[in-house]
Amino acid sequence: MLYTSETGGAIRRGSWAKVWARNVKRANTHLKKSGSKVRIPDDTTLHDLRHFYASVLIRNGATPKQVQMRLGHAKPSITLNVYTHLWEAEEDRTADMMEAALSDVP
Repeated sequence: MLYTSETGGAIRRGSWAKVWARNVKRANTHLKKSGSKVRIPDDTTLHDLRHFYASVLIRNGATPKQVQMRLGHAKPSITLNVYTHLWEAEEDRTADMMEAALSDVP
């Protein structure tokens, strides 16, 4: 488990908001002390963190299958339904790929 209760067990749904808010506050304190201008907005949710994680993976070249496995989606189609727009935002390099593959052909 990523987060546990004070006794080491699972966190109940009703307690989660307090745990999350405490962690956001703690993270912002550390960011401020480190001199970073970055802050986590107070209304940020764990789901937002999950989307951020997926976005970073995609931006850095992860395949749909890799993102699917990291997020625990049952099928890559679930991942693509949610995040296709991030892969589409990449520059289309398919012509360059073909050029590189065929560059040795006379």
